[in-house]
Amino acid sequence: MTNNGSEISTTIWDAIVIGGGPAGAAAAITLARNSRSVLLLEKRIKAGFTLGESLPPAAIGVVEHFLGSVEKDIGVGITKTIGITKTKGNVSCWQHAAPQISDFFFTPKGFGLCIDRTNFDQALRDVALKCGVSVLYGAQLTGCRRSENYQRWDVEVSSKSSKQTYHAKYLLDCSGRRSVVARALGIERQCHDNLFAYAQRFVSASGEDSGLDKDAYTRIEASPEGWWYSNRLPLANTSKSTERLVVLHTDKDSSAAQQAATPSGFLKLIAQSPHISSYLNKFAYTPIGKIKGAAAGSERLVQFCGEGWLAVGDAAQAYDPLSSQGIYKALNSASSAGQMVNYALAKSEQSPSSENDDQFFLKRYAHEQEQLWADYVQQHKYYYASQPRWLDQPFWNQRGSSTDVGSESQLVRGVL
Repeated sequence: MTNNGSEISTTIWDAIVIGGGPAGAAAAITLARNSRSVLLLEKRIKAGFTLGESLPPAAIGVVEHFLGSVEKDIGVGITKTIGITKTKGNVSCWQHAAPQISDFFFTPKGFGLCIDRTNFDQALRDVALKCGVSVLYGAQLTGCRRSENYQRWDVEVSSKSSKQTYHAKYLLDCSGRRSVVARALGIERQCHDNLFAYAQRFVSASGEDSGLDKDAYTRIEASPEGWWYSNRLPLANTSKSTERLVVLHTDKDSSAAQQAATPSGFLKLIAQSPHISSYLNKFAYTPIGKIKGAAAGSERLVQFCGEGWLAVGDAAQAYDPLSSQGIYKALNSASSAGQMVNYALAKSEQSPSSENDDQFFLKRYAHEQEQLWADYVQQHKYYYASQPRWLDQPFWNQRGSSTDVGSESQLVRGVL
């Protein structure tokens, strides 16, 4: 859908969704599948860099709810279309320097997923389009206000060529950590730590015995300055090279962060992490592209929803990547938000003269989000406390390191 119409649209949408990432696309799909009219605003015209993610087997069900079966299609071109490959499990150097393996073979699904966000996000938007969602690219929200007389939102949207005002009964803020709707409404966003992710892509055309890297494990390694994540990226089966993403998670105001932001500094830090560096050397990996950075700390809104609006995914609460819950949480919360809005719309249609028909459903959604946050905080403390090797280092000290927790195998199975 392109924006060539008048400055003020006369259409009143059931919902306008701000943000076309996994949360926004999934929320739009949920509403459209319930025959609701939805306008999805995506500020990017062309997809930019987004950190990939590994999903545990438990997340596959919600992915399939929106994209269909992944198990039967992986390996026959799915990496070109929706950016997914199988993962076998996790290799973790966390409590100990020696790697510990948690194999997904023993789970009901038998595998996890590695996500290429560019293709994955587009695949979700494609499904939204097929469901009847109108998608407006290159559009960003510049203002919104509640029209009390009409019980609707007036939403100001800017694109490269024009400005328009759209109307909607509900707004879903799926704009990620920016929380553009919540911020426009004056809702405070709380940051609980200063974690930042520095990511570098590596490429390899050969390696040990001239073979390609066929590793299907997510690799995690704790270090004095933070922790490392690495995964082989999904590429076409015919590719003659492999790519690997390596990410350092550390506090943004630390000396390690300053070092990680430079190519030479990033490589020096990797060299100090035995497991990741030895794997890169084994397959003769060399860095490609620029180092990319992204906020990765724990954040949340003080209020998850209000009259006629809801925050969804990272716009509501953003998790530390150690939880491996980013996309999983986005899709789940989008499904819940979409259903709650659908129920509220249905209620108002049954009783048009009633006021605040949506409050029950919005309060239910807010309660779900509060419970999710409480569970996350407990898990976050537990897993950081399970790393006992650098108690004197600022990164670990402020996260409450302690040796009085479970085994590393429990750690890996539980969250990574």
